[in-house]
Amino acid sequence: MTARPEPAPLPRGPEADVWRIRLDGGDRTVRQAVRLLDARERQRADRFRDALAADRFVLAHAAARSILGRYLGVSGAAVHWSVGPHGKPYFTGPWGAWQWSLSRADGLALLAVCTTAPVGVDLERVGAQTQALALARRFLPALEAADVGRLSGAAGPAGDEADADPDGPAARVAYHRLLSRKEACVKASGGRLLDGLRLDVLSPGTVLGDGAFAGERWFLRDLPAPPGFVAALATLGDAEPGLRLFDWEWASGPPADGPAESRLVLPPGARTRRTADPADAPEPVGGGVR
Repeated sequence: MTARPEPAPLPRGPEADVWRIRLDGGDRTVRQAVRLLDARERQRADRFRDALAADRFVLAHAAARSILGRYLGVSGAAVHWSVGPHGKPYFTGPWGAWQWSLSRADGLALLAVCTTAPVGVDLERVGAQTQALALARRFLPALEAADVGRLSGAAGPAGDEADADPDGPAARVAYHRLLSRKEACVKASGGRLLDGLRLDVLSPGTVLGDGAFAGERWFLRDLPAPPGFVAALATLGDAEPGLRLFDWEWASGPPADGPAESRLVLPPGARTRRTADPADAPEPVGGGVR
């Protein structure tokens, strides 16, 4: 496989890297990308009834493998991981300290990589038909449901519920943002969203676990996302890691012997604004990188 020359920058100290991956490669890119996937991933792709959804799954996992391979110093096809009982991926052996999380929605995916704490990332598409207020009242803590209700204008402009718009755009965004925050925390711990619906995530920052997550803490932050999406990142523990944001772009014209691995593109507002430097290349496994 022919790789682009720019290596992925290595997280330095207590830092998390988040990659935004656009899942809009053409047919040729998909055919090349599927070569990176293992048998389990190919079987999952084959189970999709919708061809576009299958292609996006392939592109998300191929990009994740390519990016992780840069950190680990191996090819994307050589990246292998285990999966916990609720789907959390994890490495064992020499790669065991590398933590990562992948989330995708429609034509976009996010990959989070961290070496100092378990990490969870979640991306949500804000549904145009989401019954935000009804769902919030049914599943979320009272204060969070009230916040969704406030943004929906549930009491109406004159205090009359007859004038309410319970599922307006602001309410839908608020509801999905709360879900995204909960999902990020749950993914960092390797749990189930059902067990994390009562977590208090009304504000980013330190989140205290209860119920199935009693005794756990997360540092939670919202992530920038395109219109129509919301995203969140959580790391286990209450330490606030640094954050670096990167874009992954499928380069045009993938080489005949393998999928294209993109240039690094730093989006506006990224905390780290520099091009990749060869000094940032990951050390070989066993060279002290954890």
